[in-house]
Amino acid sequence: MSVNILMFNCGSTSLRYRIISMPGETEILAGKAERIGMKTQESALINHYYRGRKRTITMDLPDHAAAFLKAMDLIREDAAKDPEVRFDAFAHRYVHPGSYFTKTTKVDKIVLRKLKDTLELAPIHNPTSYKLIDLCDQHFPQVQQLIVFDNSFHSTIPKELSTYALPARLTKKYGLKKVGFHGISHEYAMQEACKLLGSAVKEQRIISCHLSAGGSSICAIDRGKSINNSMGFTPLEGLIMNTRSGDLDLGTVFYIMSRENFSADDIETILNKKSGILGIFKYSSDLRDVIKNMETDPAAKMAFSMYVKRVRKYISFYMLLLKKADALVFTDDIGMGFPVVRRAVCEGLGFYGLELDQEKNTAYVDGLADISTTKSQTRIIIVPINEELMIARQAYKAYEKTST
Repeated sequence: MSVNILMFNCGSTSLRYRIISMPGETEILAGKAERIGMKTQESALINHYYRGRKRTITMDLPDHAAAFLKAMDLIREDAAKDPEVRFDAFAHRYVHPGSYFTKTTKVDKIVLRKLKDTLELAPIHNPTSYKLIDLCDQHFPQVQQLIVFDNSFHSTIPKELSTYALPARLTKKYGLKKVGFHGISHEYAMQEACKLLGSAVKEQRIISCHLSAGGSSICAIDRGKSINNSMGFTPLEGLIMNTRSGDLDLGTVFYIMSRENFSADDIETILNKKSGILGIFKYSSDLRDVIKNMETDPAAKMAFSMYVKRVRKYISFYMLLLKKADALVFTDDIGMGFPVVRRAVCEGLGFYGLELDQEKNTAYVDGLADISTTKSQTRIIIVPINEELMIARQAYKAYEKTST
């Protein structure tokens, strides 16, 4: 008997949802809410897909709860006319479970209580995901919920690359180490890239670039195992993101706190919610708006240049770490949707064996594709993001175990 799983995947400014019938992996419907709670030049919206038809609903989406409630309304509308539109279980992507969980977990009161202690570990994502799990529990208490954790893939990062140079007493007491994020996306990108290459996962060295309009990260994957991720103990470390600063000199934090008399909460808000693209290009936190304006606006041009250089920095580091990569992968909305980003990232990296085919890059529309030249030693691959399918696979395995 098939099991329909309704996935919710909270990004920092987006909410993807899909109903997938397992084990056949048949999509029943899908949707994505975008620009949730963002300062942006365009309106928030939901694209809803059902039976080959697309509906676009433009509306105010101040938070993920509003997006969730609208998505459930759309699902109810489809269910009223189609008995196949049903869900037997919810599955959620959860970014940072701390040290509580390492594998897909069924939700109960004890799990919810433990998750409540993790909210500050990923302050943009965890509270949102927790709220959605709680909303599902309130509105559909009879439906089983399963949580798939985003950092499980990075449990293989070596200690010398995950350990912080802090007093050992503190790192041990608080579990301070590089955890890494977007593991679901990076794992899927790895698997799909290897399919295109016609090679086994255990034979390939891959650099995966998950470039989103919200949070972004880069992962070094050595023969199927994550060995580093640009994010750290929290999703704040690494790339310049929509409202996150990414890497910076920590001395600047102490300097600002002393001069402005900021509290820890004040500085956390600045680094996570008022920095990044928004801090440089004050009119929007969306890189898509930056790209539209960078020919005429110096601040947009600066934001784009800083963004690209940070991506190149991590690619270069991971090239050295992997002793050259077999494939460089781009995924998610920025990685897939903007040839100008891929071109700027790859420009001048020929000494790493990277050669981008400009015509293929510009002509790309969708699907799994190799956009490198025939001479490129490192293949440059675009992988359409599909975290929800990975979530469905893992949730279905757990559902079978808990239902037998």
